[in-house]
Amino acid sequence: MITAQTFVGLIPELLVFVLSMLVLMIGVFAPRATGLVAGLAATTALAAFVGTAVLLVTRFEGSFFGDGYVVDDFALYFKLIVAVAAFFAVLAAARWSGETGDAPEYFTLILSVALGSMLLVSMRDLFGVFVAIELATIPSYALVAFDRSRRESSEGGMKYLLTGMVAASILLYGIVLIYGTAGSAQLSEIASTFTGTLSPVALLGLVLLISGFAFKISAAPFHFWTPDAYQGAPTSAAAFLSVAPKAAIFAVLLRIFLEGMPGAASTWAVVAAVLAIVTMFIGNLFALRQRNVRRMLAYSSVAHSGYILVAFAALRGAGAETAVQAVLIYSAAYLLMNLGAFLVIDLVGEDTKSYNGLFRSRPGVAISMFIFMAALVGIPPLSGFWGKAWVLLAGAQSGSIAAYFAVGALVINSVLSVPYYFGIIRNMFFEEPVTDAGEPKGMGAVKFSVYALAVGTALFFIVVGPLATLAANSGLL
Repeated sequence: MITAQTFVGLIPELLVFVLSMLVLMIGVFAPRATGLVAGLAATTALAAFVGTAVLLVTRFEGSFFGDGYVVDDFALYFKLIVAVAAFFAVLAAARWSGETGDAPEYFTLILSVALGSMLLVSMRDLFGVFVAIELATIPSYALVAFDRSRRESSEGGMKYLLTGMVAASILLYGIVLIYGTAGSAQLSEIASTFTGTLSPVALLGLVLLISGFAFKISAAPFHFWTPDAYQGAPTSAAAFLSVAPKAAIFAVLLRIFLEGMPGAASTWAVVAAVLAIVTMFIGNLFALRQRNVRRMLAYSSVAHSGYILVAFAALRGAGAETAVQAVLIYSAAYLLMNLGAFLVIDLVGEDTKSYNGLFRSRPGVAISMFIFMAALVGIPPLSGFWGKAWVLLAGAQSGSIAAYFAVGALVINSVLSVPYYFGIIRNMFFEEPVTDAGEPKGMGAVKFSVYALAVGTALFFIVVGPLATLAANSGLL
């Protein structure tokens, strides 16, 4: 039954849906009101954040639609992450989308991806999970291909679309096999079937399910769409897609494993460990070869997906609670440092040589980029350090050989990542400028976003304790 409590639990999603439709309608009747549209889109993200925060503070909980949709602290936490990412993406896109004349459509696509991601983290039914994923993914195809002035955009969008269709088919086939094995798509009922030694059909369904999710999080060897998509997409779209939908995918994957398949942990934890190791090495080794900052950050995002997957390999025994904390902390840390690093591209450029001597001409931007690069490496006390520290701690506590191997690979890959991150730092502080250091006009919103994210990255240690407590009390374990 749909009750008043149902509508209360859906407040963040209803706000995003209603206000995003209003953004689109304003574009129909006032196509040149870019400032109004951008302001309303940013307000939508803020309203979703406030609505979610109120539910979290008041400890609102509930299960709706036949236990297929849940509102708990875990889901609300990730909805906050999605709302923050959407807010900064809208701010960063205001100038560019205004110049193209397509601001209403562009902002509506960003908010649509946010809506799908927010619905996704609350799903407890595998078919609902699939619908929410596609709601977040289909608009993202258009976001990647949105810049009609660049050939790379349409090319990246086409590759993303074609591979996305294949991945969706694989994911759906895996869900169907799991449904056929368990007789239900509800996680609570799947849990009674996925225990001990799995049948061949159940094992195939699990492998296909993980493969479909691996595409969505850019895990190797399903990552091949990522560099072209991130290079072709508008910067704000690439920044948003690299953090918000990915965080939501990790969240729902965590829920599926812990609520739907805890008895099969010996199987999926090993698969996660192998996937993590392969993903980390491929991401970092390819990032080392890049001279384009967009593509470097794209392969970096692949590597960071591997780092988070190490926590999934540790979701066993004494390390389970710490692993859940690691996923939550890393997701928030990655939001700040990766979103900020992408947005710097709009201020400076894509070529690594564009960063030569940046500290002399624009010290504020250079220091911000230094913070992002150091955080992505994992230098303390920046945000990336705390994410990796929790992952390492979870691996050490798990007692799993596979997790130990994954942790060792994480340490090695953190060292491998130093040259390409610190190469940008070297260029900014120690190289002579080779290009015009001028900055496009009207970049105030982008600079504000970069500086705000840099401050958040640097001061992340203040919120680590509360985030760990929130994770421990999320009720997922």
